[in-house]
Amino acid sequence: MMMKEEAQELEIILTEKFGRQNIDFTFVEVQSDEIKHHPEIAVVLEKSVLPVTVINGKPRFHGGLSVTMITEAVAKLLK
Repeated sequence: MMMKEEAQELEIILTEKFGRQNIDFTFVEVQSDEIKHHPEIAVVLEKSVLPVTVINGKPRFHGGLSVTMITEAVAKLLK
């Protein structure tokens, strides 16, 4: 499965669990000009394994999309 497809599945899971009003999900292709709009990602790319998960502007996870870890991190922030 492609990275973007995995991210789209993660977005569906998060919005179903926490509601669309609580989730602002963006997939950023880091090898495109789009990365210029996300300096918080650009600064960690050299030290990270893709994908990088950023929550509230802070890089939190890298190297895979763990639905469990990401869901738990979001749940803690929404408490």
